[in-house]
Amino acid sequence: MQFIVEHQARLSASLEKHDEEMAELRKLGTGHEERIAKLESSVATVTDLVGRLAQAEIRLVERMEKVEELEQRLFERMDRFIQGLEGNGHKTP
Repeated sequence: MQFIVEHQARLSASLEKHDEEMAELRKLGTGHEERIAKLESSVATVTDLVGRLAQAEIRLVERMEKVEELEQRLFERMDRFIQGLEGNGHKTP
């Protein structure tokens, strides 16, 4: 009978220790879940920012192409203007 009582006491102590360890693991798990949620939010923010940056870069390239086109047209007009002046007897430097 003494054996059963001692075994029951060890089993009870072991179960209590197990319960404490499980509670600690749950706390750790909750902390990990919170960190994972923050990381997911951060990844979503970075993804959004990268998308915005890509769109801004596309707009910038389009505007640069437009400026290059306008610059080319300006140079062509300047060349025609200078040729017109030279054709009318004006000297250009």
